[in-house]
Amino acid sequence: MKPTLSFVLQLPPSTAYAKLESVVENLLKGVCMMLDSGKVKFSLFMDGPTLEVAAKVPRPLMFGKLRRAIEDGSLELLGGGYYDPMLPLFPTELQSMQLKKHGKLLWKYFGIEPSGYFNSSMVWEMEMTELLEKHRFEYALVQEASLQDALGRTTPVSGWYTVEDKGSLMRVVPVSQKLSEAISNDDFQWEQIAEPYCRGGKAAVVGLNIPPQPGDIIPFFERLIEFVEMNEISTKTVASAVTEQNAEGRVSFLLSSGRKIGLPAAAKTCRELLIRRPEVNLLHKMLLAQFRRAAALLKGRERDDFFEMLLPAMSPIYYRDLQDSEGMRTPMVRWWGNRFLLQAANRLTDLVSFDGIRLDIADFMLEGYKSIWAENHSYSFLLNYRDGGILNILNAKDAENSVLGAWRDDGNPAVGFLDFMIPNVELKAEKLDQILSDREGMLSAAYDYQVKRHDAGTDIALLSDQHLVHGGQTFAIHAEKNFELSSTGSQFSVEYKLTNNSPETIKGFFGTLLDTGLLACGHTDRDILIDGVPLKFNFRDPLIFPDACSLEIADKTTTSRIELVFEKKASVLVSPIFGASAQAAPEALQGIRVFPFWKMNLASESEFSVLMTVKISKR
Repeated sequence: MKPTLSFVLQLPPSTAYAKLESVVENLLKGVCMMLDSGKVKFSLFMDGPTLEVAAKVPRPLMFGKLRRAIEDGSLELLGGGYYDPMLPLFPTELQSMQLKKHGKLLWKYFGIEPSGYFNSSMVWEMEMTELLEKHRFEYALVQEASLQDALGRTTPVSGWYTVEDKGSLMRVVPVSQKLSEAISNDDFQWEQIAEPYCRGGKAAVVGLNIPPQPGDIIPFFERLIEFVEMNEISTKTVASAVTEQNAEGRVSFLLSSGRKIGLPAAAKTCRELLIRRPEVNLLHKMLLAQFRRAAALLKGRERDDFFEMLLPAMSPIYYRDLQDSEGMRTPMVRWWGNRFLLQAANRLTDLVSFDGIRLDIADFMLEGYKSIWAENHSYSFLLNYRDGGILNILNAKDAENSVLGAWRDDGNPAVGFLDFMIPNVELKAEKLDQILSDREGMLSAAYDYQVKRHDAGTDIALLSDQHLVHGGQTFAIHAEKNFELSSTGSQFSVEYKLTNNSPETIKGFFGTLLDTGLLACGHTDRDILIDGVPLKFNFRDPLIFPDACSLEIADKTTTSRIELVFEKKASVLVSPIFGASAQAAPEALQGIRVFPFWKMNLASESEFSVLMTVKISKR
């Protein structure tokens, strides 16, 4: 007896496509080919942007064909989030908005309420049971591996089970990973693999990804039709299979970290991404901070409209540890995500009539201790005074870009104004670059802070006693680090005063590091200027420029511009930040490291001071 299969077809998140119109037109042609064959019944998920574009494709008869196929049971359209987000990462109100917005499109274009919930990342947590029941879903597709884990089995799992949480019930239907891979890879043993899934007349659910390139979509549907016809396979939509089959049992607890998001197989929840990748975590916390602020300050339509602006930043590509435009390892993806959030931030500024300087001292990162959020009309930053007075975030609001957007393969976050004391040795660019990458000699002790407001702006004064092993000796340094913010300008100043509280003289170099993500999306030989003159930099090898009065980086792609102006002439290290890539090149540019530094000879009880001005603007 031939197996019965339920095909679930889906496109990856649509925000990854540069030419969505061509993708959607070929997708609709392929779907109509399947329906015209009369051989295949299947379930299909299209996220919100895909549905919106599909409605604009100049082929009105196609939608009529899809509606008739839905009515006769040949086609099932699955529901989910508008941007296909990993729902457990976000507040309940945003989760509901995603589901409602997608559901409204299915009702508008096809007159249906979806019975099945689908998420391309296959993330599941028990709290979703109540949410999905509230939105009238009857079943949810989940990873087979998560059900195997819940049931304590390693053998194939098919059919459907029930989960219960806080009085809410949901049917969960496993998607067979092994069988899906076998059919996707044209494995001739697929039938033997399918046999245990289909025992007792059950339908095995097969998940297939529709190719992202327009030219590959029609051949994909042709091969699938040929596969069904040649093997005389019986097919059903998932909804039909659930209706016709009885429950296989109940599950007391179900948890899935998802698939294709860059987590190891042993991961239990998608939240591990927030711990493993600081770039993902920072974007996530920026979204949450804007959500909380808007929830506190806005009401009614303004509140809903603002929350709508946050929805694109919930797309799964911004929460995946993947490259090649599928996740946050790609500089352009990081830029997209930050741009969505900064557009929302600028809108919130207008809605609350904000002017001047706003300081918010709160647990921004949700790690149990406070940081300082500061912003004016031109820039915003997050100051972490506990870990050396560094900036974890520096946003150019006009350019709608995160300046500190580099990606570090070692899992450490990109930083701004991380300070170092380097021994008094001959420094070559490669050696200094390695010292900074290894974080040797950094001044990382916690600071106390004081906020001083005055007519021209606000100062954030940081005070600390730093203890440093330098040249084989231990030194005590009293450090004052002052951020001077202007309430009207697009610049701020950073001033240092270092006092040697040790009996011995300190000889060496003092400098501060910025891991910028600028120029990672594209660069020219005139993008970096020293004292107004283009720097001859090959974007492969680090170099040191001596006696600089200013450094400017102008990013053409993101339209961001940052300029550092030094009160005392500084030597400046400029070096590329590379990250591993699956592309042909072994390394991909992830940003530009900038390290201005000064030589110092600091006798006991003497003071060393330096001041720099930071100008943030749109190119």
